[in-house]
Amino acid sequence: MAAEGTPFRRVRMDDDLWERLDEAVRRADPDSNRSAILRRLARWYVGDIDELPTRPAPRRAGDS
Repeated sequence: MAAEGTPFRRVRMDDDLWERLDEAVRRADPDSNRSAILRRLARWYVGDIDELPTRPAPRRAGDS
């Protein structure tokens, strides 16, 4: 699975969603990043893999 050296792709996403995705990725797997999660979601969507990435626990009121 090639993670480095892949072509750069542009993805349009609201700034708020992009930041919340970053926060969620860090909560679910501090060693991962948005790009890795987006690649896994794409591989799941096209049927290359059957298991979705681990989803983080929802943020609770008062969490920072």
